[in-house]
Amino acid sequence: MHTKSTLFFALVALGSLNACSPRDTTATTTSPPVAIEPAAKPIHSSWDVDNDGINDCEKDGSCNHSIDYTQPRPAHNPSCNQAEGSIGQLVCTTPELAALDNHLADIYSAARNKAVNEQAPRLNAEQHGWLKGRDDCWKADDKKLCVKTEYERRISELQAVYQLVEHNGPIHFECDGSPIKQLTATFYQSDTPTLIAKYGDSESLMYSAVAASGAKYVGRNESFWEHQGEARVVWGYNTPEFVCKKAE
Repeated sequence: MHTKSTLFFALVALGSLNACSPRDTTATTTSPPVAIEPAAKPIHSSWDVDNDGINDCEKDGSCNHSIDYTQPRPAHNPSCNQAEGSIGQLVCTTPELAALDNHLADIYSAARNKAVNEQAPRLNAEQHGWLKGRDDCWKADDKKLCVKTEYERRISELQAVYQLVEHNGPIHFECDGSPIKQLTATFYQSDTPTLIAKYGDSESLMYSAVAASGAKYVGRNESFWEHQGEARVVWGYNTPEFVCKKAE
């Protein structure tokens, strides 16, 4: 009896202590949500020349929201510059055009590697001439489209002339029903499909064009429109069309 009474009073005392102890509300308290800042996009290493983790444009005040800094910086060459209002500035600050500029630089380098003897100086002179022509796009109503077209055509021209891509040909055609009037055509799988045709003592590079049927290519003053082995050809400014058929 004594043992049971002692146990009873001990339990009562323990209950009283628990009842008087302050309740721990830490587990039930809801903390306000912590705002998570969106992770900054990593910059490409070419935009951080001194490798300090800060975009170089932040130091010279040239940062532009239209530029994708996760992509490589456009090559520092005459085709890309920051002169106010220039076509070069348009190239530098338009990601699509900057990418084409880099692509052209790679293609041009590959062409130089294949150029031999007198070809290298001619290639360099032609590139400077092309650059001046590209800069004439400032006169165009749609400057971006004009520049884009100039890049695409120059890239495809180099790919074809220096045979940097797969090709089909040369394929021989007889023109005007005469075996002595020969035209040869080589088709290139360049970025914009191209054709190099030779007729007589002259040669023409042409670019793929939209046609109702068959395959059509258009150059400076020449055109070649083939359908089922027969081609309608214009060769020279304001000259009459003639017909060529694939040689047997």
